[in-house]
Amino acid sequence: MLVVPASALEDIAEIRAIVREAGYEIGEELVVRNISSSCYLGRGKLEELRSAIARSGATKVCIYDELKPRQVTCLLRELRVDVVDKVLLILSIFARHAGSREANIQIELARLRHELPLIRDWIRRAKLKELPGFLGPGGYAIDAYYRHVRRRIARLSRELEELRRRRGLERERRRRQGLIHVAIAGYTNSGKTTLFNALTKLAKPTGTEMFTTLAPKSFGVPMCMTRVVFVDTVGFIKNIPYEIIEAFNAVLEEISDSDIVMLVLDSSEDISRILDKAFSSLDVLRKIGVVGKPMIVVMNKIDLVRSEELEGKMDAVKTAILPEYGGVVDIVPVSALRGYGVEEVKKAVCRAVESLQKSLGITSLSYVSATGQRVIKGLRPT
Repeated sequence: MLVVPASALEDIAEIRAIVREAGYEIGEELVVRNISSSCYLGRGKLEELRSAIARSGATKVCIYDELKPRQVTCLLRELRVDVVDKVLLILSIFARHAGSREANIQIELARLRHELPLIRDWIRRAKLKELPGFLGPGGYAIDAYYRHVRRRIARLSRELEELRRRRGLERERRRRQGLIHVAIAGYTNSGKTTLFNALTKLAKPTGTEMFTTLAPKSFGVPMCMTRVVFVDTVGFIKNIPYEIIEAFNAVLEEISDSDIVMLVLDSSEDISRILDKAFSSLDVLRKIGVVGKPMIVVMNKIDLVRSEELEGKMDAVKTAILPEYGGVVDIVPVSALRGYGVEEVKKAVCRAVESLQKSLGITSLSYVSATGQRVIKGLRPT
């Protein structure tokens, strides 16, 4: 069963794709217009959903919204089936695609932190004798699980911090070598990894599934009279929950710590979807502290668009994005899959590098810091 708030109906196709990608088959759908603070669904909708569950034999209800602990507890008690909210749906997709130890730790950490308030609510209700039957494993059992989760979170946090420390040292080492970092960012399924492969001549896994990339991939390419490190990053979605941003901070900081951002858009979609995803991506970038960095907007998948249509879409993107983000250096059409326009992307990167150097007051291949140390161009003076 899929429950969708009326405010999200314009994105219903994407929501269905997310639910299916999480491994669930959609039986029936229910649209909710009025949200109850106590149980998310009002009495009428609860009865409607209960009847649908009995009719279809559904064992899980997916609600595409962020639920409060008391709402989850109420729904579990009323419906007697598992309830999955938006955060857990997205984490389920991440878990299916996670390949690195770091990604797995971040996913488990986010899931446990998401569960913790719910467990606290269960403890409170168990002590008040409000959790009989379906939710009643006993106060002692819930207390013991709560302590286990707290210890697990502490352990995973320490391990993740160590991995982030190592990643930071590696990033700092590359910076000392004078490498320019270009983060390839954008909406999920826009073709970021395909573009990364085209720029680096690598063959990293790609696919039509959402969130194929969870751990960042980096590779240095000699160009622009220096060496440019391209970084492939996790894809964005609209109204991404804060918990997801927080959980993948170690991945997203590759974007916020980069010198240049490459925002990839899917030009094969209609213009309203392109702009919607562009603004959603810019919103995520603002949330992680990306402000004022040189940006290259890449209109990908041009092999699926007629030339006159592409021109209109590029004009619309330029008109919409420039007032929202002042650091746009270029808007470049490309088909990363076919290889069309990849050289133009590289030229745009070099123009962005030049823009970066001008903003930092770097006019030669290297400069000498106040301590007398030679620093290769592309690094910020300290």
